Amino acid sequence: MKAITQFIIAFYELHPRKHKKIRHSLTLFRVISFYREFRWIQNCLSRYAYHQCIRELRFVLDSTIQAYYVDKRHYGSTMPCKLEIVKEIDKWGFGGRLVDKTDLKHKEDIKRLYGELSGYAHSTHKELVSSLPQDAKEIADLRFYEDAEMKEVCLKLAGQTIDAVFFVTLSLFPKILGPEMRSTNLRKSVLVFFQKHKCRLTLEKLHELHASDGILVKHAT
Repeated sequence: MKAITQFIIAFYELHPRKHKKIRHSLTLFRVISFYREFRWIQNCLSRYAYHQCIRELRFVLDSTIQAYYVDKRHYGSTMPCKLEIVKEIDKWGFGGRLVDKTDLKHKEDIKRLYGELSGYAHSTHKELVSSLPQDAKEIADLRFYEDAEMKEVCLKLAGQTIDAVFFVTLSLFPKILGPEMRSTNLRKSVLVFFQKHKCRLTLEKLHELHASDGILVKHAT
């Protein structure tokens, strides 16, 4: 949660709200919304609602990719215009098909993550095996039960989704954590988070952009 907040602060520090292209950015809106969504995801995880947690993560990934696609193709357009574009792509603007239509790198990694999230979000064999109760009482009392294996799955997918969101955002706004950023302490703190949680895509993007400005950015393994 702290890293998401810091990332948003870094975004605002470099790009004032009055800047038209930022003010009308769907990607910025989704990043800010991610803060709220992640609080709900944390709540689901704490209450053992693992599948709901994964469904929310899939929405976060889907909405971020969609925002990037619209922003990149219509960078200077106003928000009302972009909302009309979203309406036009509603029938196909999600999942792997949408990822393929972007110019993002690491498309296969993103599609693999989307596929894994969908495996638990849809009614699939994986979802059924991981959600079937041990006895009828677990359905009747409307309670969720702790499951160490599913908790680990959620934490892994949450980390990968956070990585994907930061990677996509940096792909559109590469200077967020660049040398122009006034607060070097904030930048260091965010980088430590990326390294600690092995945000591979984000770290590679930062390395590519040389955004660390002398701060060692190690590739996560």
